[in-house]
Amino acid sequence: MTNYQKGARKERKFVNEARARGHVSFRSAGSHSPIDVIDIDFENRLILLIQCKPDSYPESQTNKLLQDNKHLNGAYFVEFLVK
Repeated sequence: MTNYQKGARKERKFVNEARARGHVSFRSAGSHSPIDVIDIDFENRLILLIQCKPDSYPESQTNKLLQDNKHLNGAYFVEFLVK
């Protein structure tokens, strides 16, 4: 199994579990961005931007990813549109 397949499996598992909790959750497959999964938790009014990595991923690399993408944290105005 390739790394892509392992990552996609982990993403799908997260999405399915989130949907079972009533969230809107979806993958950003093949995007090559820092965001693999977007999860909207209505109960807590929270939007999570998630990067999925294998459990064996080095802590130093995890910390670098968190540092490099800390600008994504914060409060945003959200608007729903239909176009």
